[in-house]
Amino acid sequence: MAQFVVGEDGFVSEAAATEQAQWYVSKCPDVESVDFEAHIMLTRAYAALKIDAPFERRGGLTKARYNVLRLLYSAKDSRMLMTELVHSMNVSPTTITKLVDGLEEDDSVRRVGNIRDKRKIWVELMPKGREVVEDTFPEVVRHIGSLWMGLSPQEKKVLIHLLSKLRYGILTDAAHEHVESVARDPMMMPVFS
Repeated sequence: MAQFVVGEDGFVSEAAATEQAQWYVSKCPDVESVDFEAHIMLTRAYAALKIDAPFERRGGLTKARYNVLRLLYSAKDSRMLMTELVHSMNVSPTTITKLVDGLEEDDSVRRVGNIRDKRKIWVELMPKGREVVEDTFPEVVRHIGSLWMGLSPQEKKVLIHLLSKLRYGILTDAAHEHVESVARDPMMMPVFS
């Protein structure tokens, strides 16, 4: 069982994460343990959020499959291009293809070719997929509410702010590195279609 402690500063931490961060610092003393502890806790929190979601209790419905159905449910005309699903879910085209294959076998979605551009494929939500989202949605809402009830609205705002700042820094560093690599080798420039 995880052991949580309240420090002299009033902040809560998980003892095992603090110890693991200190171990990293003992091996690499030029880094701060708080960097590792923050990373470890974010990873652990993510893992805790992933387990026991309501849709995973239904036969064959994974979080990823639910997310495809939810995206289609909320999309204009209940359809999206395969490439839009890739970007929305931040996964590979191969992963989306496999997810859509499975959902198509269940009659939850269908693929529709684009008349003007044969390379583009639409994925449309079918009545069965719509029913799954509508049946599952109330459970998902209750589940998410129960996960976050331990934090005050202000704490949630601070967390959103901090995670946004972290993501912004990661994305801008990645963009900066990409620009530098293109400057060194113009052949690295992406091709847009």
